[in-house]
Amino acid sequence: MIKVLIVDDEPKLREGLRSLIPWEDEGYTVVATAANGFEALEKYNTFAPKLVVADIRMPGMDGLELITELRRQNAKCHVLILSGYADFEYAKRAISNRIDGYLLKPVDEEELISYLREMRVTIGQEEMLNVLQNVVEENSRELWLRGLFQPGPGDISALEAAGKLKLQGSSEVVLLKLLNPAKGEEGKEDRVRSELERHWQPEEAEYFSLPPYAGLLLKEPLQDDAARAALRQELDRVILREGLDYYAASGGTAADPERIAASYSAARMLLEQAFFGHREILSGGFMEHWAEAAEEPEAEPGEHGESERDEEMELLLAVETGSTEILSPLVKQMIAKLVEARHDEFHIKNNLIRIISSIIARLEAANPEVRALVSDNPSPASDVYNSFFLSDIHRMVADYLEHLAGQLNSGGRGDEIKRITDLIQRRYNENLKLGMLAQIFNYNSAYLGKMFKNQIGEHFNTYLDKVRIEKAKQFLAQGMKVYEVAERVGYMNADYFNAKFRKYVGVSPSAFRKEH
Repeated sequence: MIKVLIVDDEPKLREGLRSLIPWEDEGYTVVATAANGFEALEKYNTFAPKLVVADIRMPGMDGLELITELRRQNAKCHVLILSGYADFEYAKRAISNRIDGYLLKPVDEEELISYLREMRVTIGQEEMLNVLQNVVEENSRELWLRGLFQPGPGDISALEAAGKLKLQGSSEVVLLKLLNPAKGEEGKEDRVRSELERHWQPEEAEYFSLPPYAGLLLKEPLQDDAARAALRQELDRVILREGLDYYAASGGTAADPERIAASYSAARMLLEQAFFGHREILSGGFMEHWAEAAEEPEAEPGEHGESERDEEMELLLAVETGSTEILSPLVKQMIAKLVEARHDEFHIKNNLIRIISSIIARLEAANPEVRALVSDNPSPASDVYNSFFLSDIHRMVADYLEHLAGQLNSGGRGDEIKRITDLIQRRYNENLKLGMLAQIFNYNSAYLGKMFKNQIGEHFNTYLDKVRIEKAKQFLAQGMKVYEVAERVGYMNADYFNAKFRKYVGVSPSAFRKEH
C-alpha cells in the first residue's frame, strides 16, 4: 500500500477525504492527518508517506511553504494541492515545486481517483527503478571490493576502487564467519547479516559479504588491543544475541589501497586457524600459542632411561588420587601435543572424547562405585563436539575431570603416601613410576621416594613388586598360566617376572603353581 498524509486546517474536510475516498481499493492507505504545515512536517518525518494531499491556505505554514520545505529536505514524495480558489499565481508557484495535481474544492471524487490511479503507476515505476538502481549499485560495489580484496586481470584497480568507495588513508579488513546455524534457523543468519550492515555507518566501515565470509572494511584501522576488544564486544552484541557463534579475525593495517588485499589475506589465514585460538581474541587463533604447553618438563636425574611418558596414565592417576591442581596443565599439554602434530579439529575432539571415555572405564573397572558418580556427572562429549574453540574444550575437559577427582577423593595434602599405597593396591598391573607420581603430587622424585621409604619401610619399587607378587600367587593358585599371570600383574616380560617371583618367593612361578 502507498502511504498517504492528508493536510488541511478544516477537520471536516480532513475526515471527509479520509472516509469518503476508497483509498485501499486504489492501493493507498492514509497513515496520518495534519492541521497545518508544521504538524505535517512532523508527521512526514515519522511516517514517510509517498503522497501528500495538502490545502494551500492554512494558518502558520501554508501548503506552498510546506511543499517548499519538503523539497528543500529532498523529500521523495508526490504532492496533490487542494484550493478553494482558481488562482493562477498559486497554481504557477505550486507547479514550480513539482506538484502532481491541483484540485479545486470541493474535491471531485472521480477527479481525485483519476489522479490516484495515474500516480500509482508512476510510483510503481519509480520503485522498480529504485530496485534496479540498488542492484546496479550493489553489483558495482561488489566489483570495487573484489578489486581491493582479490584483484585479478581485468578488475578495477585498487586505487580506482578506493576512490569509488571513498577510502582515504589507512584501512583494515576484519573477516567474520558465522558458525553453523541449526537446521531451520537460517533466518538468524540473515538477520545478523542485515544488522551488521546497518550497525556501522558508511563513514566508519564498509560491510561486505564474500561467501563463506562476511566482513568489515574499516576506514580507520584498529590501533591497539583495546580497540580490538571493543570491536569484538560490538560484534558480540550483534551476533550472539541471535544465538549464533562466530569466528573473527583482523588482517592488520593497510597503509594504502594496494595493501588492502594483504590485510584481507592475513585475516583469511587467521580465520582458518580460529578453532585453535580464544574466543575473546579478535585476531583469530594461533597454533603457536600451544607450543609452550607442548614442551616436556625436564627429566630429573636418573629418569632419562625411562620410556616416553604415558600422559593418559598420568591423567587417570591424577583423577583417581584427587590431584585436581595438575589436571588442567596435563589436559593442556595433551592438547598441545595434538596441535603440534598438526592434527585437525575433528581428530583432536575425537581423541579427547576417547581419553575421557577410557578414564571413566578404567575408574569403573577398579572401583564399581564410580559408576554412580559418573551417572550423576555426564561426560562433556556432546559439548566438546559442538564447541568452536579449542580453549573452551580445554576448560570443559579439565573442569569435568577436576569435578570427578574432587568427588572421588576428598583427602587433603599430607596423606600422599596413603593415597599412593591405595593406588598401588588398585593399579599394580599398570606401568606405575615414582617419577610420574611425583609430578602428580608436585614433589621432587627423590624427595617423594625418601618419604615413601620412611613411612612404609620399603622403597617404592620394592613395595610395588611385593604387591604384584602377592597378586600373582593368588592367580597362580587359581590355575592361570604363568605368562597370563605375568601380564595380569604388570610384567610384560615373562622372564623378568620369573626372576622377580624367585627373588621374593624362593621358587619359580611354575613350581608354586604345581604346589598349590
